[in-house]
Amino acid sequence: MLGTMFGAFLVLMFLGVPIAGAMITSTVLPTLMSASFAGNVNFIMRAMVGGLDAISILAIPLFMLSGAIMAMGGISGKLFDVFAVFIGKWKAGMPCAVVITCLFYGAISGSGPATCAAVGGMCIPVLTALGYDKVFAAALVATAGGLGVIIPPSIPYISYGLVTGTSVGNLFLAGILPGILIALALILYVNVYCRTKGENREV
Repeated sequence: MLGTMFGAFLVLMFLGVPIAGAMITSTVLPTLMSASFAGNVNFIMRAMVGGLDAISILAIPLFMLSGAIMAMGGISGKLFDVFAVFIGKWKAGMPCAVVITCLFYGAISGSGPATCAAVGGMCIPVLTALGYDKVFAAALVATAGGLGVIIPPSIPYISYGLVTGTSVGNLFLAGILPGILIALALILYVNVYCRTKGENREV
């Protein structure tokens, strides 16, 4: 039956059926072929409802809501202004301020794409106006935006914990140090790049 499910899934994907439809069809197909198959429709429905019956999953739409509210409120701009005041006068200070802004915004929103969109929409025009290369500015924000996935709280951590049964709290604790180390590595790279390429500017 496993081979039948996998084969049906590949055929449906090859035919261009949406992923959700291909997964549902290939899962239900063995039940239609044999009524004695353990994974019948009732089992599938119970598993789907049981997977949704978790309080932790509420964090995902609430993170999305908070990210939308913060984007409308311009919190990314306020965060960037704060860090720009403290380190903007240093060599490569403004790009470093972008990295730190992504770190803090990611810790608030819990989403990498939301971090990249909110911070990039505001910081890239600022960096290019100061004379930084547009490709460098866009690549910096796209890379630093990924900190929203690493630094807790993170939506992917919650999804992984729900699927595997891993403690979400332990995942959050495990993501703090890697997130900070990645941010420090990005800041080090920005300093080296700006000093060697002559990209550093002052406010």
